[in-house]
Amino acid sequence: MRAVVIEQYGVVPEVREVPEPEVADGSVVLKVEATGLCRSDWHGWMGHDSDIVLPHVPGHELAGTIAAIGAGVEG
Repeated sequence: MRAVVIEQYGVVPEVREVPEPEVADGSVVLKVEATGLCRSDWHGWMGHDSDIVLPHVPGHELAGTIAAIGAGVEG
């Protein structure tokens, strides 16, 4: 699948192919139809967020549909 990938803080990210995610127990995989980037993504890109581990695919504000459901997911 195509994704924006941050390889280095402060360096322009690349759009490239990355592996499809696999569903894990207790989780779901979403087919993302649209996503946006916000100020917190900018802080992650600049290296201000210690929780960001590189390489990183930004974009936590998204809309889509459930594509796969892991074992143990209910509701």
